[in-house]
Amino acid sequence: MTPIKAIVSAAFAATSIIITTGASFATDAQATTALNVRSGPGTSYGVVDTLTPGERVEVNECATNGWCYIEHTGPDGWVSSNYLSPVSGGSAEPDCGFSFTITPSGPSLSISCGDTPTPTPTPPAGNVACFYTGTNYTGSEFCHGPATLNTLDATFNDNIASVKLYGSAKAKLCRNANLTGTCKTYTTSKSVLPITIRNKASSVRIFTGVIPLPPVTPVTHSTGPINLQQTYTANLDNGAIGGGGADIWYRAVTAVQKYIKPINGAKLAVGNKSNRGYSGCKVASYSSAQVSIWTLPVGSYVCVKTSQGRISQFRLNGYSGTTMKLGYTTWAN
Repeated sequence: MTPIKAIVSAAFAATSIIITTGASFATDAQATTALNVRSGPGTSYGVVDTLTPGERVEVNECATNGWCYIEHTGPDGWVSSNYLSPVSGGSAEPDCGFSFTITPSGPSLSISCGDTPTPTPTPPAGNVACFYTGTNYTGSEFCHGPATLNTLDATFNDNIASVKLYGSAKAKLCRNANLTGTCKTYTTSKSVLPITIRNKASSVRIFTGVIPLPPVTPVTHSTGPINLQQTYTANLDNGAIGGGGADIWYRAVTAVQKYIKPINGAKLAVGNKSNRGYSGCKVASYSSAQVSIWTLPVGSYVCVKTSQGRISQFRLNGYSGTTMKLGYTTWAN
């Protein structure tokens, strides 16, 4: 006989919570074999009774792991739905199965028999994209709101054949992880993806509004080491020591009072002294104030906005006597 079919929303499939149905959802069933009744939904719980083959029970609630709470003439408890079959009109129906579905209005437990049409599922609410392993929105499905999914699991990696969009959702599919490689963007549903991306996508982005621009890849303008002696200046646009257009000055007021001072309109952003790169330095908060070298331990990074308006960053690599050893990178505008 046909076992129970527990159809659970993908959003709940990974959970282990018990989803309770009210009395109006109770459904008759019968045991297909001698079946232990347990005190909880799993084999780790104690046995409180045993059903005989063909014994009638009433199914009142089910858990997502396939165990259901039943009532009968003996002690009530939990049984595995794999060993129950539906009962309709006083006898078991070989072509019937249970349908347990979670919808926005709550759980629903019912019997479906023979060629009974499957109800049309309620469309997801909000801006959602649904992805299918088959064309025409068939096969395995997963739906997601606005997000960037840099990798896909084994079920959907290189296995998306159609996309259905709801609300204002749009979808970008890319052949490689991290939205790289050949990409295709869709603003309307696509029942059959073109061969260039069908069964080839490894990452997706779901979004609304304008199509996101690809991330900016910074171009290095100048980079290298700088050995900066105290009282000297350095130009971070070209790495030159001294001369015009310098950006930082290794200022020594006394043997103890020493500073890195931005000059010629350049500015510094010390922040947390971590390596922030182009993206982090671009949005840093800059100041024209000088910085004591005693607040910059070896290994510190400092962002600089050069006198020519470029974004730069240097690292304090150490000292040789009083000479400050820096490594810097300046990016093009």
